[in-house]
Amino acid sequence: MFFKKKKLAKRSSVYISEKYDQIIIAPRHINKAGVIYEQEHCRSITKSSSALELGTEVIESMNLFSLKDINLREEKRTDWPSFKHSKSKSVRAFEQEYIHISVDSCNEYNLIIDLEGFPYKDCQLIIKSTISFYADKEEIGRRILKVYEACLTRKI
Repeated sequence: MFFKKKKLAKRSSVYISEKYDQIIIAPRHINKAGVIYEQEHCRSITKSSSALELGTEVIESMNLFSLKDINLREEKRTDWPSFKHSKSKSVRAFEQEYIHISVDSCNEYNLIIDLEGFPYKDCQLIIKSTISFYADKEEIGRRILKVYEACLTRKI
């Protein structure tokens, strides 16, 4: 009997810091338990990079999304790949100095992506935008930066 390979809704994370002029793009994996986690390989660019470069990096990052089963129970917070690529001294500082933008496909067909920005850790307000996965990469980058700017104005 032949089985069709299940498609996955692609996911990535973007962390932007005004203080460090840094953007971290973190591709993600999913394990068999359904837990989504960041891959070790993160890409870091300057905040002054072009919207085209940002959009291109994010789409490339999303295309790295895959099923990889590992046991996350033994991981420590300091093992967090984005934190390790940041310039922050502690995880707590990282969560305060970087704004997290989640970039997720809406379904396994990967036609539409949701951009969700979180102005601060554990916030109840989320800044959200939706764009086609196949939109111009520069427009995707611009949209991510707009979500980031909206988060900045909501930060406490």
